[in-house]
Amino acid sequence: MSTVGPKPRGECPVCGLDYQLTKDGILGRHNGMTAAGFSTGERCLGVGEPPFVPEGA
Repeated sequence: MSTVGPKPRGECPVCGLDYQLTKDGILGRHNGMTAAGFSTGERCLGVGEPPFVPEGA
């Protein structure tokens, strides 16, 4: 029996929230966020991009 750990996660460079990464290491599908923190209901522009990595990390 194999144990499967949690999927890797990364921060979206557009909306700044933490989402699961695909097997290719890019951000998975998620909706954009308004400045007030509500979902826009439309796909975020950061989908399919590599996650944000702070300088020096």
